[in-house]
Parts: sequence; structure tokens; C-alpha cells
Amino acid sequence: MKTIDALARGLEVLRSLEERRGQSLAELHRATGVPKPSLLRILDTLEQGGFAWRAIGDGRYRRRVSLIFRPGIDDELLRIGEIAAPFLEALRRKVIWPSDVLVHRNFQMEIVETSRRQSHLNVAVYAIGFRVEMFLSAPGRAYLAFCSDAERAAVLADAAANPPVLARARQVLAGELPAILDETRRLGYASRDPLFGGDGDKEMNVSDDGIDAIAVPVMHDGKLLATMNLVWPRKYRLKAQIVRSHLADLQDTAAAIAAAAAETEKRSTE
Repeated sequence: MKTIDALARGLEVLRSLEERRGQSLAELHRATGVPKPSLLRILDTLEQGGFAWRAIGDGRYRRRVSLIFRPGIDDELLRIGEIAAPFLEALRRKVIWPSDVLVHRNFQMEIVETSRRQSHLNVAVYAIGFRVEMFLSAPGRAYLAFCSDAERAAVLADAAANPPVLARARQVLAGELPAILDETRRLGYASRDPLFGGDGDKEMNVSDDGIDAIAVPVMHDGKLLATMNLVWPRKYRLKAQIVRSHLADLQDTAAAIAAAAAETEKRSTE
């Protein structure tokens, strides 16, 4: 029986998108042998049909998590990034500064989507999958402030068994953390520690990405799904202005992502 060549090519591309890390156009071309013009048409068709998505954080194509028959924990975490992409880009266009959406995995925060690559402003760019320190970063502090008591206890137990590399993180754990988390809850957002350079393994005088950040929780019905930040170059000293002008925008975007995630979950169970 004769097969449909176009459909066969599309299925081959969809099969190649199984890799969770995503595939670039060049990688898909090498893997499938499909000419790039045809490949772009196939990918556009898959995106429009809800079978694939292209992350704004790294430009790679991925198969939609909802198509995976029995998604694992990593797939469920990645789903938030898939859902968040258009909301992050809309926020960046409105407030200029880029954002990341991060989930908690193995006692660190992991970027699952970011709009930094779309920004032409002077901010450090981290790839999807980059792991962020828990106790000094704004996303980590937002997670610890708004997660459940059991989740927080698990993070603290791990930190006790595996003390952080950074001296400032150990200092925060030794006594400052409860007050920091109380203030985060009171204000509704977390702040990056002024002595944190962005690298969880190197002190600020050795590695400094030069950014500042605030972060808010992405929550639905009291459940913390992720955290979301807004970043800008520290040298501009913009924090008070950012909070005054854009905190509400950040919180509204986080709420929209949470609502979209809840709706996606509801549809998947119907």
C-alpha cells in the first residue's frame, strides 16, 4: 500500500521532537533529512495544530507535553514553560525587561522558559534548564516563601545535609531566612540578595552576572506551580521603580499563567 509522503515526513519530524531538550531547525534537518523549506512548513503546521511548540528562551522546537501518553515529572514541569511562553513575551513587550519562569527540581530552581533571548537590553542570558540557587536568588526565595510547609522542610533538610557552597547562603540559613521569607510574604514578592552574583558555585567577586531581580509565585488554588521573575541590570538601581511600576504587571502575568495551566490540566482530565 502506498504511503502519504507528506504525512510520513511530518510524523518523522514529530518523532524527532520527542527529545525533551528540544531540537533546532538545523538539528531536525540533520535528523530527518527533510529540506529546510519543507521542514519549516511542517513545523508551522504542527505548531498551528497544537502538536509542537517553539520555546522563546532558546528557539528550539519541542513536542507538546499534552501529547505524551504518560508524562513523567520532568514533562509536567516542562508544561509550565510551554504554557508560559506567550505570557512572558507579552510582559516583555509591555515592561521592556525580560523574565524567567522557574520550577523547583532537586532542591534548585530550574528555568523552563525565558524571554531574555528576545530582549536586546544588557542582561545576562541563561538557557532553559539552567539551575538557580535557592536561598539568595529571587525565584528561590519566592518558592520558599509560598510553598507548603512540607516542601520547605524538605529543602531545608537537604541544605542541612548538603550545605550551600556560597558563604552568604550559609549565613542566610544560619538565621536570616525566616525574616526574609516573612518579608517576602508581606510584600508579595521576593528580592535577589545584593551579595549574590547569579552563580550558585562561585562567590560574587569571582562570578557576577550584573543583574538584579524580583520574583513572584505562580499559584492556583493555593498550590505553588512555579515562580516568575523580572530582571534588569543592577547598575541602573531600578528596583524601587520596577516595584512601583511593574510589580502588578508581573503578578497579573503570573496569575494568567497559573489560570492557563489549570485550564490545560482540566482539559487533559476530561
